[in-house]
Amino acid sequence: MNKVDVAILGAGPAGLFAAKCLVGSGLKTVVIDRGSDPGTRTSISFGVGGAGAFSDGKLNLTPKIGGNPADLGRNETEIQCYIDQVDAVFTRFGAPEKYSGADKEGLVDIKRRASRYGIEFISGRQRHMGTTRVRRMVDLFYRYLLDSQISFSLDNQVKRIEVKNKVFILHGGGNENIEAHYLIATPGRAGAYWLREEANRLGIVTEYGPIDVGVRVEFPAEIYTTIEEVMYDAKLRVRTATYDDMVRTFCTNPRGFVVTETYEEFVLVNGHAENEGETQNTNFALLSHIDLTDPVEDTTEYGRAIAKLATTIGGGKPIIQRLKDLKNGRRSTLERLQRATIGPTLVDVTPGDISMALPARIVANILEGLDQLDNIIPGLAADNTLLYAPEIKFYDTRYPVNRSMETRIPGFFVAGDASGHCRGIVYSAVTGLIAGEAIRKRERV
Repeated sequence: MNKVDVAILGAGPAGLFAAKCLVGSGLKTVVIDRGSDPGTRTSISFGVGGAGAFSDGKLNLTPKIGGNPADLGRNETEIQCYIDQVDAVFTRFGAPEKYSGADKEGLVDIKRRASRYGIEFISGRQRHMGTTRVRRMVDLFYRYLLDSQISFSLDNQVKRIEVKNKVFILHGGGNENIEAHYLIATPGRAGAYWLREEANRLGIVTEYGPIDVGVRVEFPAEIYTTIEEVMYDAKLRVRTATYDDMVRTFCTNPRGFVVTETYEEFVLVNGHAENEGETQNTNFALLSHIDLTDPVEDTTEYGRAIAKLATTIGGGKPIIQRLKDLKNGRRSTLERLQRATIGPTLVDVTPGDISMALPARIVANILEGLDQLDNIIPGLAADNTLLYAPEIKFYDTRYPVNRSMETRIPGFFVAGDASGHCRGIVYSAVTGLIAGEAIRKRERV
């Protein structure tokens, strides 16, 4: 049995920043992950850096994007202080000094144009690290933690969490079990479902939260340029005409790539942008917000059911469809895709009909959302715009926690996307800092 003071389960942004907070504390700390180190990892979801290391590393440096300070028992000023700490660490390891969102006149102009068409524009400072750079930065961060006596147990998939005499025992897959006085669970979206099952087994009551379901939209890069020059990843929200549902853009990648996320039972799509390579296309997620109410509240299972169905229809691959074909109620074929004026950046896909995979309400929201956004991104709703499905963001299991991110089991903390209280690199890192800070204060180190 390997005995430590603090076990951090997950080496994504939340786990790495929790470990950073514990540097110099004298507390024996280990970070556990089912993936590998930055130099050898191939999984898009697991390994040091988490999914963030395989994204293009957008840092939203405002409390208004990625979470709600009130959910963490904090105000915006407090959260901004944590965000500044996160930003300083990333800058130390190589994040570019330049950031977008500083052009106040440009921001006002976008907001004015958006408001004219009933579109909400959420602005804030952003740093874009880029896929290549963020992986180098994660490697430097990892080596810094190793040099600071933080241990890592990699390629170790924890199967079960046991609590015995106020001690946490983590049962790994063939590796030596780990015993810890404190546990910070940060398995990310990819591990959120497993963590929920373990938490429920241990008697931790979880709440169902919303999920976001939609598509990845790909279009000519030129039509987004005027917005990109002001804010690299503009956050736009609309209310749809038919259902009055909220639809939002997420993770915009100017001149970027659409990519596949592979999970055990389904595939999803995502996007990223390189520092050292560009395409002629821009992409973003267009997501419809879903809340379920009694008697069907389990948004996790609902989202997984959609993902499995789409994967079945796609033959194990994401589905791609021209917007023109979706509007006309017909599937895309390879021949029809070849008629498009742009080429897809993800080619390992299945031409098909997204309306067979996503619920009708979601499809209606996507079509109406695209038409509305076309008013400020002219050309977005053109026939040749490409849609990939499914893109699903599982932020749906929410843990009741105190302002230290501690659950009802003393010493059991949750942080990052799996906690249900945040999304994205920066807010995940913030929750990791909060949990690590709480342990230091409790131990007075």
